[in-house]
Amino acid sequence: MIPTVLPFDDSRAPGLVAEALETGLVLVFPTDTIYGIGGNPWDDGALDRVRRLKTRSADQPFTLHLPTANAVGAYARLDERSRAQVLSLLPGPYTLLLPAAPGAPPSAVQGTTVGIRVPDHPFFVRVMAPLGRPLFGTSVNAHGEPPLADVNEIIDRFPSIDLILTGPIGDRPSDILDLTADPPRAVRGDLPTALRRGATGC
Repeated sequence: MIPTVLPFDDSRAPGLVAEALETGLVLVFPTDTIYGIGGNPWDDGALDRVRRLKTRSADQPFTLHLPTANAVGAYARLDERSRAQVLSLLPGPYTLLLPAAPGAPPSAVQGTTVGIRVPDHPFFVRVMAPLGRPLFGTSVNAHGEPPLADVNEIIDRFPSIDLILTGPIGDRPSDILDLTADPPRAVRGDLPTALRRGATGC
């Protein structure tokens, strides 16, 4: 079955995304970094499908994608300092590792840590924010392969995806920043100046 493909700003997109999240479908969505693949973070069927598509092990957590930075506190434990750090970095091209709150979906938690993104992308502003729903997500590629950016290649590689929302994307994955460490550290990419020890506000 060929996926439904449409621009993220198509008037049908909010309804189709809401249906996908309610019925356990798998979707591809644009971010400020690369395309993501995911769905409802509490739906075991959608989670298992993405794991199979990517040949991803069950013990690898997904990243929780949220529509706004203000939503982070529902899924992560934030003190005054970490809240300021989150609000200074998000929305933006970062995955933040934070202490998980009880409301965090198990699919995004490893140990006591949750990985959270708030992409700086209009898809999340126009579609996900009005829905008020999170997505689990990961890069669109088989495990160990480069992320795919061409929609035709995505369809060829993953024809069983249900919905593809197209839109502008960046050219590299997000930087991963561990805010559970003191001082914070970069797991992937570079540590922003504002998080370096001694910087104003840290």
